Amino acid sequence: MGGMAEVLNIRPDLVTYGKVIGGGFPVGAYGGRRDLMEMVAPSGPVYQAGTLSANPVGMCAGLATLQKIERVNAFELLAGRTERFCAGLNAAFEHKGLPFQVTRTASLFWLHAKSDKVIRRLEDIPAGHAEQFARIFHAALQRGVYFAPSGYEVSFLSLAHTDELLERAGTAIGEAVEEATRV
Repeated sequence: MGGMAEVLNIRPDLVTYGKVIGGGFPVGAYGGRRDLMEMVAPSGPVYQAGTLSANPVGMCAGLATLQKIERVNAFELLAGRTERFCAGLNAAFEHKGLPFQVTRTASLFWLHAKSDKVIRRLEDIPAGHAEQFARIFHAALQRGVYFAPSGYEVSFLSLAHTDELLERAGTAIGEAVEEATRV
């Protein structure tokens, strides 16, 4: 519920939140230390406003979403589902000898060429990644799985992804990676 600050157990000076807090509506929020927040009007000289700032529909949708997330323990459920999905993909890639892997954090995952080191910077991404991913993207799309079209973007699961859908997607992704590596 506290975003990456909670996951990493840090206390940042300022944080931003979006998406979930709007329940599907375009909403963002920020917060932080009292001294920084008091710099924003009406207390301070920094004026902040926006067309959708504190929009009542977005705020109600966000509150309802956050309450449901908390009630069903959604983040833990989603992280577990994503962990199983990614472990299955990695096991299939390993079993078939495919030079790919999936790196995961919570419900986010990234499909990339196999690497012996953790990828933290653009320079760490294996050469040819974009070209390989483009082939995988199209092969997966032909099988009904839509990745973001750039190999540099992460993918994510939602609670709408059932075990049955994930099994079908996993099979399709495995076939797509296999097809793309034969080229």
